[in-house]
Amino acid sequence: MSDRVTLVDVSTRDGFQDEPVFVATADKRDVAAAVYAAGISHIEITSFVHPRWVPQLADSDQLVPTLLHGPRYSVLTMNVRGVERAIAAFAAGGFAPGSWDAIFVTSASPRHAMANNNRTIDETLANFDAVAEVARANGVGLRAALACAFVSPWPDERIDRGLVVDIFRRFAAGGVNGATVADTVGRADPRTVAATVAAISDATKNVPLSLHLHDAHGYGLANVYAGLERGVRSFEGALAGLGGCPWAPGAPGNLDLEKLLGFLEDCGCSTGVDTDALGRARERVRAAVASAVPVVREHAAATL
Repeated sequence: MSDRVTLVDVSTRDGFQDEPVFVATADKRDVAAAVYAAGISHIEITSFVHPRWVPQLADSDQLVPTLLHGPRYSVLTMNVRGVERAIAAFAAGGFAPGSWDAIFVTSASPRHAMANNNRTIDETLANFDAVAEVARANGVGLRAALACAFVSPWPDERIDRGLVVDIFRRFAAGGVNGATVADTVGRADPRTVAATVAAISDATKNVPLSLHLHDAHGYGLANVYAGLERGVRSFEGALAGLGGCPWAPGAPGNLDLEKLLGFLEDCGCSTGVDTDALGRARERVRAAVASAVPVVREHAAATL
């Protein structure tokens, strides 16, 4: 393989929101800058949800206007109010509407959807339609993500692949410029990943897909390869493997960006990422977490 592959860093959003600490706003900004300096230009930076649900990211309105220009940032927005806040914050930082993406997340697991979004899948998708309308009206980029797309956190619940494909069709109809397929609990196997990605791709041919993988059972990198073989050219990860999902039993941290980079290079893929600089970014994120102050978690939402 010699194809170009895009790495997406989710450290400051999906990574930090699962930590029991509040990382300082300046440290979040500096971590993102270090990631960009390493050659990763797609950064999922924060979440515009109510601070009560994710107190670790309560500073999103203050963080975004201070961000370095250059990366393509994405932010989680689960309702119209979240999109409106994001639009205001990026405008305050001098970012053009089309230079960043709003991300909407739902789940293929009915139980996880209720735990994570406090809504049924259908109710959550109705929110997606409203978010998509606001994004289109304001020229904002829109991405969507589906948690638990392969395996449920609960052994007695099975994921319906037909439902997964239908949800991605809904995303495509909403005008997304990309969509993420997530193995939230890290228990998917390469055969399931390959079959699911193929089914989604057949149904939504013009929507670029990204894989968000965890590695609970050691299949993470094998699943990366399965995605590569099915045409996926975007993969998400976090520095030092930060992250997880508090509402998915047994969910581990995100796929480690350095391990992901090394594996992709071994596969002959080109990423444009500097290994040494990424190592420095990892040390920067560890220092940021080490110096952070404890936070009391009431609830956490919209994790992949």
